[in-house]
This record gives sequence, structure tokens and C-alpha cells, in this order.
Amino acid sequence: MLVFPFLFLLIGGCVRIEYDATVHYDQSVTLETTYAFRDHPVMKLLNLRLDWDTWKQQANDNGYATRDYSSEDDYEGMVLKKTFDNVDELQNIKEEWKTGPAGILVPPDMEFDVQKEEGIWFDSYVLNTNLDLRLDRIELPGLNLSGSPKQLAERYVRQADIRFNLTVPTGVFVEDGTGLDLRSMKHVEWQVYGGRQNNMTLVAHVPNVKAWIITVVAFVVVSLASFFIWRKYRQNAGDPNKTSIRSRLLGVLIVVLALSIIIVTVREELTTERKAEAVRQAAQTDEFIPTFAVHGLLGTDRTFLRFSQFMEQRGLAKDGALCTVSTESEVDCVINDYSSNRPIVRIEYEDAEASLNNQTKWLNAAIETYKAERNKSFERMYLIGHSMGGVAAANYILNQDKYLIDKFVSFDSPFAGTRLANFGLSASNFGVNTGSAAIRDLSPTSDGLVAFQSKLETWPRSVQVLSFAGRGGEFNLIEPSSSLLLEDYTNNITTETVPYDHFSLHRKTDVLRDTGRFLYEYTNEFNPVETN
Repeated sequence: MLVFPFLFLLIGGCVRIEYDATVHYDQSVTLETTYAFRDHPVMKLLNLRLDWDTWKQQANDNGYATRDYSSEDDYEGMVLKKTFDNVDELQNIKEEWKTGPAGILVPPDMEFDVQKEEGIWFDSYVLNTNLDLRLDRIELPGLNLSGSPKQLAERYVRQADIRFNLTVPTGVFVEDGTGLDLRSMKHVEWQVYGGRQNNMTLVAHVPNVKAWIITVVAFVVVSLASFFIWRKYRQNAGDPNKTSIRSRLLGVLIVVLALSIIIVTVREELTTERKAEAVRQAAQTDEFIPTFAVHGLLGTDRTFLRFSQFMEQRGLAKDGALCTVSTESEVDCVINDYSSNRPIVRIEYEDAEASLNNQTKWLNAAIETYKAERNKSFERMYLIGHSMGGVAAANYILNQDKYLIDKFVSFDSPFAGTRLANFGLSASNFGVNTGSAAIRDLSPTSDGLVAFQSKLETWPRSVQVLSFAGRGGEFNLIEPSSSLLLEDYTNNITTETVPYDHFSLHRKTDVLRDTGRFLYEYTNEFNPVETN
């Protein structure tokens, strides 16, 4: 049975896991879980087989009904379904999963912090938990990963497609910690990422039945009393018709006022101060999160100077440093700012025509040197790159496991190369050596790009991606299929095709504005999933 979690670790890029929980009026919970795999070369390499019959039998022994699962995109597996009498009984699944499928996903020491906030019309229950899916947190008897197998597992687990869905009865409203979505107040879902910690928040707004009953009774009593008082007053009035009009207007005013008070108080309770802005502004947090900016072929220290100035003018970030890397990997960092928690670190390569591997190696050297010279510890960072700099940044993301890279922005980066590199057309107009290492690596069939693309199936889905493609002017250097290639490997991505040429789009105001919003105005702490 341990083969199942081992498979999950190793071939996360081809595993799909969905948890669908439905809460009923009697407080029982129906849990439907889907486990599915897609054929993968790693499975054949290690001679691993999917024993669905055994796993179904074990699920049946645990009280689950099972059925087969298949999808149009070649996933096959099984679906387990079981109804629990209450939420407390649902806690038992941690014990069941220790020996069954997906025991890895619910660590035995996982804690749920639930707080109750009482209101007039609704009582709010706030659940905060942290689902830690890093390999170092996994403890499975008889399974010890180390060396190359562990590195392979760490790469693939980042691609696992894991989702939690929750549906509640009519009258109860739920949110994922980012504010109520009027389009789906009965349903909330989270995207969970392998290889990292996942902060999850659930807020359930449950009607205060007593308060609503008292309100309805009081409204009926007051309405009846008002009617009899108005009727008696009208009978004693000299002009019943005029009195009737004034009384009706006064009655309508009272009703509107009462309803307004109820609506305002209900809205106040459902939109608490804790989440008043829907998603917290990352710029208001105290955590130190640098942004490393990488130029492309023939780029200089000025490539992202306009970007830094734009963000600084709007108070979103500051031009924190310029780190210049020599061909011997020696780094000279000039620190410009020691106060901001959102520094922009521009990286310049002395050899702006270096190979993809060298650029990736130099990027790592620049990050570590800046960290040492800034004397500031950090675990999270953002990366941005123009042209080949975006490819080098993406290659760094694929090959490092030290930092949590929350956000990545690419400006017309040729992830699939460019055909023009085969002829050196992109550089010949500028007198560049068409046989440079960079030009060679930008060829779609180059060894550097082939090696890079072979790892894209392990792209960490936890990284929020914003990719720009330029389609301006008569000469378009990079095809959109190349600059937007990451769309094929992650669902945590936003793409924009803008009417600017390759050499200027990263300096355009609307592109900078969208990039600033993406990087600095919103945080991905809650891992929300957009509802269509």
C-alpha cells in the first residue's frame, strides 16, 4: 500500500487529486475523493504499477463506496465516497489514510485552529490551517528518499494537481478568507501545491436562527400594531384621504429604514474588518520580499531602471540594488536602499551574450551575494525577466529548492526559442556575433533549450505567473506560442498579449501598471481559486 504515496511523491506532475466535501443540514458530511494518474515514463523506468483493485478493496474496508474514474486528458483512477455523521467524525480520516491512499496529504499532526465570532444575524466560524506538503515533512514507514530519487521526487511533487472543494447548504455562506464571492456563496475551493506550505482559511457564516425568529416576530407585531393605530387615527381625522397619503408615506419610510438597518448590519457581519479589502495588500506586510530583475540578450543595468523608477514613484517598491556579475561568477552589489521591504534588485551580466546555463548560474550567485551583503534573511522572492532573462529566471526556478518563489513575470521571453536565432537575424542588425552562446541557446533545437523544456513538466504550480507577449510593429521577434509557453505547464498563470515590440514592451506604462498590481498589490497567502 505504500506504493501509492510513493507514486504520488515521484510522479506528482501526472497525478490528480480532488477532495469534494458537501455539508448537509443535519451536519453530516459527504466526502468524495478522486485519485487519478496519467501514464508517465518515470513509472516505466522504475517498473511501478498501479494496483487499483487492491486500493479499492482497502477503501471498501474503510467504509467507502468506490467507482472507476477516467478523463478525456488520459487520467485514470478511482473515486471514493463516504458520508460522515458530523465534522468531528471526519477527523478519523487521518487514521484511515495512514495506511490508505493519500495518507501523505493529511499529516497526523495537522492542526485546525477554529475561532467563533458572534454576530447579531450570523455567527462566523473562522478556520485556519497549514497543509505542509514539503518532502521533509513526510514520514512513511519503510520509505526513505535521499540523493537522486529525492531530488526527482521534489521536482515532480511540485506539479501535483490537488484541489479541495466545499459545498454547504442554502442559507450558510462560505468564503476562502478573501471575501464573499456573490457568484458562489455556497461553494469554495482551494488549489493546494506540493513541495511547500499551504495556508488555508475557511470562513463559514451561519445564520443566528433565534435572532432571525425574534426579528420576524417583532416585525409582524410592529406591523399589526402600526396598522391598527393608523386605522384608528384615520377614522378620527378630518380629511381621511390626505391623512391616508401621509400615513402611507410614513409607513413606507419606516419599512425602508428598518430594512436598511438590517441590510447594513448583515453586510457588516459578512464583510468583517479582518477581510475588508478582500485580499491583503502585500506592500503592507512586514515580510522582506525582494524582486530580482534579469535582463536579456544585450541587456544592461538600465533594462529595468524604468521599472524600478515606476514602482518607486507609486510607493510599491524601491530600487534596492544593482548586482553586476563577471564571467568568473564574481558579484559586485551596490546597495541603494536599506529601508524597504520590497527592494528591486537589478542584475547585470558583464557578458550579455552568455549561455543559458551560465546566466542561470550567475543569477544564483547574484541572489546569494545580495542576501549576504544586504545582511537580510528571506525565504520568499519575486523574479522578473525580459527576453532571455525570463528564460534564465525560469530555469533558475526549475533547478532550485531553497526559496519560495511566489511570483514570476516574463516579458516576451522565448521559452521555446525563436527561429530567427538560427540565422542570427535578431542580432545581425546590431553588429552582434551571431555565433554567441546566447544566440545558439535561443535556437528552438539547442541543447540548452531542450534541457530546459524537458524539466518544464516539473514546473511548480505554486508560482504565480504573469507572461507578456509582444505583437507590435512590423517585426515581431518572438512568437506568442514561445513567449506564452508556460500556459501548457501551469494553471496558475495570467497571460497578456500587448501591442508593443519586443524591445520596448517592458517599459510601457500599462504593462508596468499591470505588473505592479500583480507583484505588489496582492498576496497569494490564501491560495484562492478563481470562480468562473
